[in-house]
Amino acid sequence: MSDVKVMDEGVFSNLLVVNRDKVRKHWGKTETEIFELLDRLKEWIKTQNFPEMPTDSTLEFFLTNCKYNLDKTKKNLTTYYSIRKEIPEVYRHSNPRSPEMENCWDMGVLCPLPNPLEDLYRLSIVKVNQNCSNFVAWKYFALMLNIYEIRICEDLCLSEIIIVDYKQLLWSHVFKMTPWLLKMATILDKLAKNRIKQIHVIEAPSYVSVLINVAKRFLKKKMVDRILIHKNIDSLYEHVPKELLPSDYGGNEKSLDEIIDLWKEHVKKYQKRFDFLDQVGMETYEKEEWE
Repeated sequence: MSDVKVMDEGVFSNLLVVNRDKVRKHWGKTETEIFELLDRLKEWIKTQNFPEMPTDSTLEFFLTNCKYNLDKTKKNLTTYYSIRKEIPEVYRHSNPRSPEMENCWDMGVLCPLPNPLEDLYRLSIVKVNQNCSNFVAWKYFALMLNIYEIRICEDLCLSEIIIVDYKQLLWSHVFKMTPWLLKMATILDKLAKNRIKQIHVIEAPSYVSVLINVAKRFLKKKMVDRILIHKNIDSLYEHVPKELLPSDYGGNEKSLDEIIDLWKEHVKKYQKRFDFLDQVGMETYEKEEWE
């Protein structure tokens, strides 16, 4: 594997506050033990047909994701590099610089929040924008995956808490999103594993139940049991520290729009990474129109 490139280091920022020492301590791991595991992973990767050697921070992301089980981590890494070939219709035009992704931020986003909970869970907000007249489901999901790609390079946490803000969801969104839920559920199951602790759906119209019921058909029962529905945001505060939320959700952070604007600029810093990932799955992308 001597001719395989070494993955570029992540462009770390204060958009994702990380405490690696606390994460390691939670699992009873010392820095020495972590580096020993990373070395074992690297030796294994040299025997594989991977397109690159991941950075230590990326390897630790996968290692923590799999609770330091080396066999599971190896499978997770293999999936990470193969899934673009397995589900090309989701990834094929996902490069942020591609013409197809123009105006994708106008449709909605999955936005990680800067500060994790005390128990090291990462908070993220998922939303759609009602004023987007040309909502395209695959672009909406592709943007989510691009942000997750950056998290793979930078983040480290114990689990995820996702807040789904679908109060602006329209029937047209539901109609367009439904066919893509199976693909996203597949990616979620293969990449995220057991990392999602809770999913909170807040102030959503009644027809969001259509999406939830479709998702339940593909998600494992333990994941379905983690979906909580809130009629108002006040009940969300019983599960999530209010102060960690954006100001427009009653918290002390910047507004969600301000955080999203920071992410827009941060994604640009990873353009070289996304160009490389295009090549990882390029040879299997089929020539067909899709939307």
